[in-house]
Amino acid sequence: MEAVKLNPYTQAMKNCLEQYPDSDEVPELDETNSQFLANMIQGRFLQYLVMRICIHHGIQNKELEKQLSMAMMNLMSDKLFAVFREKVRRKPNIVYEIARNITNFELIHGDRQISINTLFRDISRLYFEYHDLRTIMRWIFGNPEIEKIVFLSRIQNQVSDPILIRTLTYIIQNDKDGIAPTIFNRYLNKNKIERLANIVKSGDWKIEASFVQGQSAKLINWREYMTN
Repeated sequence: MEAVKLNPYTQAMKNCLEQYPDSDEVPELDETNSQFLANMIQGRFLQYLVMRICIHHGIQNKELEKQLSMAMMNLMSDKLFAVFREKVRRKPNIVYEIARNITNFELIHGDRQISINTLFRDISRLYFEYHDLRTIMRWIFGNPEIEKIVFLSRIQNQVSDPILIRTLTYIIQNDKDGIAPTIFNRYLNKNKIERLANIVKSGDWKIEASFVQGQSAKLINWREYMTN
């Protein structure tokens, strides 16, 4: 039988684990190995989430995938991974359990999406203290930088006019408030590409953006009023 080709992060974990006896007893890890395994676990989990987003949204452009990885790293480092790092600080040997679970799972099941979903759903619940992986995904999708990258992928997949693609890309990259994707997605969802091209060329999209921004501001003010 052909040997399973492991994910690079998983292979690095496997290489590190091989220096310890293969038993159910968790060995004492020195600080170097504990930190190394923690970094590999975070890297593997981040890579899994990136690939899940790419598959879900049909992101095929490698440059956009790199941008997504960087945005995800910045997003998760101070949030989700901060919880994990604190757990590792209190209990360094926890990384051995996680790394062995990932390694053993991938050796048996490979990296097939359905199987990997099960693996990281359980890891998220048991070790990252997020009981529902879908909650993490919704939080990620709500981030403006992630939303921009997903939208840029959408226009590359749906728009054939290179001038319109460049114009939309420029607008999105300079959209500090994250309003433009909301406007443009209305037309992409209905495949009204010609209408989208018209409002971009005429500048009428800015009128819609101002309206949406105004409505959002009213909603925020109302929520603040109700909570005070």
